[in-house]
Amino acid sequence: MTDEVTICELHGLDEMLPAYPVFRQSNSHLNEAVFCERLSAMLAQGNYRCIAAYIGDRLVGLSGFWTGNQLWCGKYIEADHVVVDTSLRSLGIGARLMAWIEAEGERTGCSVFRIAMVLGKHRTHQFYVRNGFFDDGLLMVKALSRGAAEFPEYVSRPAEQGVGA
Repeated sequence: MTDEVTICELHGLDEMLPAYPVFRQSNSHLNEAVFCERLSAMLAQGNYRCIAAYIGDRLVGLSGFWTGNQLWCGKYIEADHVVVDTSLRSLGIGARLMAWIEAEGERTGCSVFRIAMVLGKHRTHQFYVRNGFFDDGLLMVKALSRGAAEFPEYVSRPAEQGVGA
């Protein structure tokens, strides 16, 4: 199956928007208008890129990614939302997307390849471990007023504020 898969970089919003139906399979809370708005903002930053996996003309997977620099590691590459069509998971398509991003990180001189994932997603965690990633941190999130409706699970409760201070 994976030898039938072609990975291509998508350039610009017009090439990325057709990926929405596959993206939505794992991100059903995000409507197409918001998808378009956020992609536009990410592209405007200048370091966001996106790849897609195809079998023939059918888009079957995608991942965004970007590069940046941080004091602790220097230049890094980070995958964002690796998504594979639900009917084709566990066939190596996600691994092919990750391998493409890793090769791009090597090509562009990155020191590390990193991902952030939501806790509690056991299959997702297993996928990243199988692809050579290590648990080496914890991403902490706090919803700000603009994000409170979309991310109620990250809204601080009055009793929680100052805990551990």
